[in-house]
Amino acid sequence: MKGRWLYLANARVPSEKAHVFQIFQMLDGFTDAGLDVELVHPRRDNLSHLENVDPQALYGLRHAPRMRSVRTLDAIKLVTIDIPPLNRPPIPALAFGAQSVSFAVNAALCARGANAKVLYSRDWPVLAAASISGKPAIWEAHDLPQSRAARTAIRALLPRLAGIVCITRGLRDELQSLGVAGHRLLVAPDAVDLARFTDMPSREDARRQLGLPSGARMVAYTGHLYSWKGAHALARASRLLPDGVEVCIVGGTPADLVSFRRFVAEERLDRVRVIGHVPPKDVPTWLAAADVLALPNSGRESISARYTSPLKLYEYMASGRPIVASDLPSLREALTHGENAWFVAPDNPAALAAGISAILDDPARAGAMAERARKSVQGHTWTVRAERIVAFVSRVLEAEPAT
Repeated sequence: MKGRWLYLANARVPSEKAHVFQIFQMLDGFTDAGLDVELVHPRRDNLSHLENVDPQALYGLRHAPRMRSVRTLDAIKLVTIDIPPLNRPPIPALAFGAQSVSFAVNAALCARGANAKVLYSRDWPVLAAASISGKPAIWEAHDLPQSRAARTAIRALLPRLAGIVCITRGLRDELQSLGVAGHRLLVAPDAVDLARFTDMPSREDARRQLGLPSGARMVAYTGHLYSWKGAHALARASRLLPDGVEVCIVGGTPADLVSFRRFVAEERLDRVRVIGHVPPKDVPTWLAAADVLALPNSGRESISARYTSPLKLYEYMASGRPIVASDLPSLREALTHGENAWFVAPDNPAALAAGISAILDDPARAGAMAERARKSVQGHTWTVRAERIVAFVSRVLEAEPAT
């Protein structure tokens, strides 16, 4: 299904958040696949260090992305001010709701007037509004809401979608249980830009570049600090690691970093380095500096246990470093215990520390697992993913032509 697509994204652009990085990688992949794709996003104030930043340079894109901003009620900026009661519940949720509704309405108007063959989005509420335009709508599903009201809204939307791209089999299976026919579903896990990992520095060179001690053994985590990501469990596991082992936590939004650094200080986790957000181009160097990479997702929330396809997972696999990961259905879709990763019980700092220690103590096994992970991620590129999605959309639209 070549031609013009609109990618509708209710996101601050550019952003330090992983989902925005993923959106821009897909824009690059769709362009490689022959699409004329345009990103429609809200006009919002950005963080000071991201104002006037070129997304192509920030995200290492091969193509300059086409973008169009639409007006939105940027109520979210009001609750970022540390002034009660503006930053106290339920005000933030109401502010986000107002912003989301205003963007959905304006994105729908944009879609209605645009000469586009397909509407594509990760945001199902946006598609609920935009699909009224009559243009085929494709939802890239990364999560399913759990509340009764949201599930009711999802059920009403599903028949109006031309197709759904699911990032895991867990999402596909649950959508089928909600009545979506199998031919309208595609499982397409997230991917990686392998070119970013072709000239990785040695461990020693990476540590010199980053100012890290050469003698210590290091466990690295790159990603956000949401509770279901498991960074808190990894930080607690640092107490149980052998002497001379440090933990580096790379990533996080400004607000999450404040609370996470407070947690580390209050827990007296002296062997945890909280690095904060780094540009995407620097992530491979942090991975290269590590002896072990941790993927400590929690099993307590569906988004983590069944739905997620972590960007860091594929970057970890491409980096050539051994992975210790939570034993969860979502991660078992890409990893196999003892083959390309070492699994541990989720939400268990002691089990996580034991798994990390086992890999540190067995360099031969660690190296073999890392090499198998690197081989198994070959082909999981954004361009290949985009080509699969384009072929899927062509199939579903030929089977069910738009009315």
